[in-house]
Amino acid sequence: MSLNANNLAPWERKKEYYSNIQLGKDVKTQIEILSRQTKAMHEAQLAQTSATIVSQERISEGIDSLGYGINNVTRGIAGLQASFEWGISEVVWQIEQNRKELRNILEVLSAPLDTQAKELRKRAEEAYANGWFEDALTDFFESEEKNRYDFSIHISIGMIYLFNQLNREKALEYFDKAIKYASPKSNYYTSFALLHKALIKRDFGVIEESENCARKAIELSPGFAEAVYQCAQYNAMLNRPEEVINLLERAILLDTNYCEKVSSDEVFDHFRPQINKLFENLRRTEGDKARKNLEVFSNLVNEFESLLEEIQNIVEVSVDKLHACTARITECMHRNSYRDYLEVNQRLIRELQSIVHSLRLDSTSKLSLLVQSYGQDISRIVSEKNTEVSNTDNLYSWILPLGSVISLFLGLRGCWVRGPGAPEAIHRDFIAELFSALGALIWIPAVGIFITWVIYKIVTEGVKSSSASSANSQIARVKPTVARLEEFIKNISASDEHFSSVVVHER
Repeated sequence: MSLNANNLAPWERKKEYYSNIQLGKDVKTQIEILSRQTKAMHEAQLAQTSATIVSQERISEGIDSLGYGINNVTRGIAGLQASFEWGISEVVWQIEQNRKELRNILEVLSAPLDTQAKELRKRAEEAYANGWFEDALTDFFESEEKNRYDFSIHISIGMIYLFNQLNREKALEYFDKAIKYASPKSNYYTSFALLHKALIKRDFGVIEESENCARKAIELSPGFAEAVYQCAQYNAMLNRPEEVINLLERAILLDTNYCEKVSSDEVFDHFRPQINKLFENLRRTEGDKARKNLEVFSNLVNEFESLLEEIQNIVEVSVDKLHACTARITECMHRNSYRDYLEVNQRLIRELQSIVHSLRLDSTSKLSLLVQSYGQDISRIVSEKNTEVSNTDNLYSWILPLGSVISLFLGLRGCWVRGPGAPEAIHRDFIAELFSALGALIWIPAVGIFITWVIYKIVTEGVKSSSASSANSQIARVKPTVARLEEFIKNISASDEHFSSVVVHER
């Protein structure tokens, strides 16, 4: 071995920002503490990072030192990513054992077992969580006898031997068992065990074997960021600059916080020029993406703002968020750091699209209400016109019956004058006089009623025509406004669709 068997290696010890992370607390408390402590760790690391990665303004803002949320921490090493350190391995394993993914696997593995066997493993886990390591080992050994395929038991025993008993040979034996039995069940937990095996090989000074274990872990779990990072560490120890840079870039693309971690990691001290060049390349690449995004989105934003300005005197739409977002983009671009460009590409451009979409919904909703209001005005005008027409008919409806009565009276009068009993017609032929009287009774009322109907039509149609002309004039004044509003709605919607359809260039 390349170190004192009675001591933890320096890389296995707890860093000061994780000093209060220890076994003995419940998982929920561990998760909460770990989530808070990642913030302290990031703040310490950010202060040592080059301006290429993070600007001083961002450090002052503190937006990159928020740590990892509860959901990240509950995912164990995979969720902690750059925040993981070997010194908190046992607490992280305690958290891992509460993951749904592992519980589901273990439920299948323990299904054939009796209740006593299941209780035995549970008792062993509780003893381990409380720091009663001898008791835990005793119960874990019994559990192993009852279910040797349960790789979680082997991991737990391996953890105790590695970090508490400091018996690395026995720890290696049990992590090998964990790798064997986890392989058919879970790529992730196989990778988990492989990383611990790699650590032990590092303690033994056989770095080539450590690198092989870490690389196998990556092959099984390509998105396992910490496996990628540790593989980079082993390649650094093996003096393989090209592999180091390729792996670090991959880790950083999985979790940006590896930028800060690598900046403070002494194992990479001999590769600072190459790492600085990597940082420069990352900044340039992300900056080019940001400029490419803005080249497209700036024109779209200007076009959209012009549309909003045109409707400002029609409806009230607040563009404060839009202006704040564009101002933030300008500020980040001016700072010229990798993290600032990342914020533009990964958050601000998406936020810009979201704001434009919200403004579109707000403005078109208000414009649609106006269109609806104008539509109601048109309906009201038409209704009033119809009412006025109906009232006109009612107002002059007396003309027809009055004319009819007068015409009938005149007809009767004409019939009496021309009839056979009239004094002036006493010497006329009786038959001729009778027909003359009947003719007067028919044609005089008919002519009178026709004349009355003509007078009625002239009067009412004149009034109706005047009413229709007035209504059409009012509608003609409203319709262009409605058409203009509908055109605004169409243009704003088309602009938003164009804005939303543009592909954001991210990583």
